[in-house]
Amino acid sequence: MIEMVLAHVDLARVRFAYSPVRELVGSLLVLQDPGRQTMHGSWVSSARRQLGGLQLELLTALAPIGRYLPSFLMPPPIGPWGVLDEELAAVAATPSAVVRAELDIVCDGKQLPNVLRPLYEDPTGQLPAVVAAMRRYGEATIEPVWPRLRAVCTADLVHRMEQFADGGLTRVMADLHPQVALERDRLHVDKPHHCSHRFDLTGAGIVLLPCAFIWPTVIVECCAVNQPTVTYPTRGVAQLWQDPSEEHTDPLSALVGRTRAALLATLGLPMTTTQLAAQLSLSPPAVSQHLKVLRDTGLVSARRRGRMVLYQRTPTGTTLLKAVRSHQETG
Repeated sequence: MIEMVLAHVDLARVRFAYSPVRELVGSLLVLQDPGRQTMHGSWVSSARRQLGGLQLELLTALAPIGRYLPSFLMPPPIGPWGVLDEELAAVAATPSAVVRAELDIVCDGKQLPNVLRPLYEDPTGQLPAVVAAMRRYGEATIEPVWPRLRAVCTADLVHRMEQFADGGLTRVMADLHPQVALERDRLHVDKPHHCSHRFDLTGAGIVLLPCAFIWPTVIVECCAVNQPTVTYPTRGVAQLWQDPSEEHTDPLSALVGRTRAALLATLGLPMTTTQLAAQLSLSPPAVSQHLKVLRDTGLVSARRRGRMVLYQRTPTGTTLLKAVRSHQETG
């Protein structure tokens, strides 16, 4: 059990952020763990085709399933939306002593895998190779699905902000994850971990990070870090890999048009015009025009969050989709 004691200043410094490099590391766990593939099966099939002859031995040795994940692979994002290049630059700048200490924890007293020996002996010289391997892997497997990942995590963050406005941090933590609980001024994380202790945050605050690929677990970074982080599975992950082309039906397309049917099927999660355009290979002006029609007919709603406008299917739109599917199934 990990227990974090939050003072008043810590409560004021709790923040949410999103980290692309966490998705990258989490996806490596998915590729190695059949238990995680039940949620991400369609992505796994696609990713394996994209990988081709790409060698993953170095990365999988650094991110083994069921064991400690090195914190230097997952630097906390500086702002609310992490930038992969900035996070990879932070990985490359990790001090040698930190790399060796983290690798010692990964090995847990066992012999260091041969593929990690060069990194252990010369961290400064080998970290660029690690970053290059992460970048190649990310380009092949994460970049193609980035609009979907960002959309589902945007939706999660919007939901958390609404919870915070409704009931503060207590409301947010109530359903963050079964292993995470806030009791008065103490955050408990009930998770097998390399550490089990109680400590005061003493003004450091905490960062909460949604991550689709980390399902169904949480990742806690609390030792030897400037600011503790909790990475949790994002809401809506079960809808992440739904194919809009499979979801909308010909009768619905005949009723509202193929593009509007695809938009309606996609908007089970809140998304921006830009995200919809990227996911459906349409221009943003075309998406905006179709969204206006769907809004005017009460099938889609729009909510402004800061500079973003998020669109989502209304209950009426969902009822329409279900009615069309039910009619098709019954003939």
